[in-house]
Amino acid sequence: MHIVFGGAYNGKRQYVLAQLANESYEEYSGEIPNEACKTVIISNFEQLVMKYRQIDELEVAKTITAQITALSKQVKVICICNDIGRGIVPIDKDERFIRDACGRVYQALFKEAESIVRIWYGIVEQIK
Repeated sequence: MHIVFGGAYNGKRQYVLAQLANESYEEYSGEIPNEACKTVIISNFEQLVMKYRQIDELEVAKTITAQITALSKQVKVICICNDIGRGIVPIDKDERFIRDACGRVYQALFKEAESIVRIWYGIVEQIK
């Protein structure tokens, strides 16, 4: 599994698509496929975690990480993750859940990832 993360509209998707120039891939926004072609791009984790809002964010992280890890054993998985925290605590309960659950999911995915790249305003930094 490969992770590309950074702020919204900082060039993450363009970077990923440039890396996959001649490769076939499938994109999934806010969902995890059960089966896919040989390369999968998963994004919009904010929407994905909201599907599990009735359970604790630790369980959300375990569930999503287990699904993505299992998929990554079958196909190449690239996760595009938006950095949404930056220390700001949302007042709205649902927005707080999204921030907290995404943070938990990202921590778990980052531990499992083969590579991690941060994109900040188009600048690429290899983290892992």
